[in-house]
Amino acid sequence: MNGLEQTISQLQDILAKAAVTNSTYTFSPVTRSIFNPENLDPVIKLLVPTNTPLRNLLPRTQGYGQAASWKRLTSQLNPNAVNTGGAIGTATSAFFADGGTPNNTSQTYDVETASYVNIGRDVEIGKQALASSRSYEDIRDELVRIKTLEVMLGEENGIINGDSNEDSLSFDGIIKQLTTYSGSLSLLTASGVGSQIQAPYWINGADPDLLVANPRQIRALADDLQGSGSIQRIVVDNSGAAIGGAAVDKLVNPINGHLIQVIPHRLIGNWALLLDLASDAGENWLEMEDLEPMSVYEPPTTNHSVISRVYESTVLKVIGEPMQIKIGGLAVS
Repeated sequence: MNGLEQTISQLQDILAKAAVTNSTYTFSPVTRSIFNPENLDPVIKLLVPTNTPLRNLLPRTQGYGQAASWKRLTSQLNPNAVNTGGAIGTATSAFFADGGTPNNTSQTYDVETASYVNIGRDVEIGKQALASSRSYEDIRDELVRIKTLEVMLGEENGIINGDSNEDSLSFDGIIKQLTTYSGSLSLLTASGVGSQIQAPYWINGADPDLLVANPRQIRALADDLQGSGSIQRIVVDNSGAAIGGAAVDKLVNPINGHLIQVIPHRLIGNWALLLDLASDAGENWLEMEDLEPMSVYEPPTTNHSVISRVYESTVLKVIGEPMQIKIGGLAVS
């Protein structure tokens, strides 16, 4: 490929990424003909929304084409070599003779494919607002910030609860994609969380970074720790004002001593998630793949108004599925 052909190929990739799907996942100039959106990353950085903790924490990668495709790990990292009560056999031993060859192991993967989905909201400014004393830019910027947060909340809900069977325009969320490890509890306790981690840690080396649960369950954790003989201290400031109570920010993994960040979440319902974000080798176990990052553009309108569409095209990828744990049946009140 000469330099000109390479440049043309790169331009085609850029155009493909910039095109917005209006009604179909099939590329065509009619349905994917909106270009040059304004990236909203600076606005997102200013918002710093606390209502979208998973969106804030999940790594993001650049997507291409019409759909995302990835290899999902479905087995142990060292199959048949974990001692769960008996001696480890020699078939997968890492020891080998001088001049010999090591025993080989392999992992099982399946190939997952998911179409990028669009998430968005419109901001419409009518003719009276345009005729007001305020500038169009001020009005638009204020409304775009509000709608950006709303779109982020929609994505956050999809990350947790998305189900393409219920909504064909949505991607599958974490709860839908997790199938290997699923427990059931009524109220979370420190001991109960450790019990849920035990088998995934023993078999697959799962090491959760996050515990995501509803407000009732976060309160249950605090009640459990307070009622286990711990001292609940009262802090007094320089003015003599007393601050009582405590919020659980992190939980100790009772198996390996690592700290698990505790995240209260109002969108998770009667589920809790123990999430391992990345392997020790640095590979992402969970990530978002963006065809288009959060952006805004102005679609044509026949009304006496201006519409600004806040949107993104993305999909959730669960790569290390056996490293994740979901807990169901939890109380919400």
